[in-house]
Amino acid sequence: MKKRLIVIVMSLALLLTACGSKNGSTDDNTIKVGIIQFSQHVALDRAREGFIKQLEEDGFNLEYDIVNVQGDISLIPTSAKKFESDGVDLIYAIATPAAQGAMNAVENTPIVFNAVTDPVKAELVASNEKPGGIVTGVSDYFSIRTQLENFLEAFPESKSLGVLYSTGETNSESQVNELKEITTDLGMELVEIGVNTTNDVPQAMQSLTKKIDSYVAILDNLASSSANIISEELIKNKIPSFASEGGPVENGILMSDGIDYEKLGEEAAKIAEQIKNGENVGDIPVVFSKDITRIVNKNTADKLEIKEDSKIFENAEVTE
Repeated sequence: MKKRLIVIVMSLALLLTACGSKNGSTDDNTIKVGIIQFSQHVALDRAREGFIKQLEEDGFNLEYDIVNVQGDISLIPTSAKKFESDGVDLIYAIATPAAQGAMNAVENTPIVFNAVTDPVKAELVASNEKPGGIVTGVSDYFSIRTQLENFLEAFPESKSLGVLYSTGETNSESQVNELKEITTDLGMELVEIGVNTTNDVPQAMQSLTKKIDSYVAILDNLASSSANIISEELIKNKIPSFASEGGPVENGILMSDGIDYEKLGEEAAKIAEQIKNGENVGDIPVVFSKDITRIVNKNTADKLEIKEDSKIFENAEVTE
């Protein structure tokens, strides 16, 4: 894999790393990718790692540069334009703001997104079946209703579900609206708090935990980055929780019946291969995950005094 390093002086918040093939070539098997990652947390990291791994395993001479904007939306357009001027084969945009910013900044460079819950509502594609334009990718959507119903099998007494979300993420607003409908159908109360920055999280959680008996960690970049803070407050107040993916569970959320972001990265790599092989971007359907994995945090379960014969441990991977 050929190594490159770009220095972009835009902001102290911009973290730039780069790596690539040790034995890169300029033949038709070389694929050049610019990666824009919206923030640093487990799910997005795995979406990146799975993408890179899959392309390498499939025999491509991969050249790639990574820009992690650390949540600074203003840095995305400049990064995308730089990649386009560098002549990359495609831009891999991880998370909705990264995909939206890249799409609005470039004219002809294909964009493959990942970790986007609702691509249509985010106005990235015309439809999931026929995206149109220069953008397609992988959605991280999985039924919140199914996840909540699974959670309620173990905690049937739960009546008030809390959720913290970023007011600046389209994905999050969509999920909260879906949760409102689901909790109403199930006879539960949804207690929601929106925050603007990670600095708002501690106070928001202190307020939220006074009003709830359960909590859901949705697919939200700000909340995922604050999973440690959120889980500590929940544990302190003996409130069980579940997440839409495994990353927050590793950081203290109790359980997840969710998706595997590394596998989503592998699916995104397959789309990149289709584009490299000449397929029209707008004709490649958005991919949705079909598989879920249950993960339980044993340390959190112990602190919540949940016994090992609880339903949450059935067919579960256990992390500590």
